[in-house]
Amino acid sequence: MDTHYGSPASRLVGAAPARRLSKTLKILSAGAKGGPGKTFLVKNLSAAAASDGYNVGVVDFDEQRSLTRWLSRRSLKSPGAVGITGYEADPLSVADAQDALAASDHDLVLFDTPPAVSIGSPVLKTLAFGVDLVLVPSLVGITDTESAETLLRALGEWKVQTLAVVNKTKPRASRVIGLAKRRLVRYAELAPEIGEYYDYLAADEVGLGATEIDRCVGAEDIVALWSVVKRRLGMEGGADGR
Repeated sequence: MDTHYGSPASRLVGAAPARRLSKTLKILSAGAKGGPGKTFLVKNLSAAAASDGYNVGVVDFDEQRSLTRWLSRRSLKSPGAVGITGYEADPLSVADAQDALAASDHDLVLFDTPPAVSIGSPVLKTLAFGVDLVLVPSLVGITDTESAETLLRALGEWKVQTLAVVNKTKPRASRVIGLAKRRLVRYAELAPEIGEYYDYLAADEVGLGATEIDRCVGAEDIVALWSVVKRRLGMEGGADGR
């Protein structure tokens, strides 16, 4: 399988929806350290968008290919789910980033990046300046928020539209969640927080997003985030995206 961006690396058996938007909108999920849930956001937002009838593509810039493997599980274990087109790209290739940004076959394209992406990465800068929205997930601990703050500060200096996402929050942790939000909101608008639920793991096992599982605990968190993303991208004004 070609590791450079080009033809689809994997495609769901089910058909992808027809185009709804006149313009391809692009979302980048990036983290300054490993484990904040950037791939989790791409999986769940792409699934929510596809379920809403949008034609969705995802580009896997992570050498671990977690997103690509998720699409493979989707094809094998959930063949009736809505189609999402997947592409692989070289995380060190600016040319791949430029080619991926030029894609115009989908309503929405989401980009997943490697763990602990460097702020000085030419690929990160190319993607950040080329997308319509950047999502920066962070766990609630001080080490995680400090790393996220560094990335958020850079994105702010670059004048890139950004949302910070407090991710994997636990019940009865309101104090530390509040501290994390107060740190992050200094550098970016906060999206609705995402809790930590076992049902997310069950959905992941079969290549689905939380909103695609019946009675999934935590699906409402993804719905809330997707609603904010749509508003920020101007997707709620009409079917043609204008």
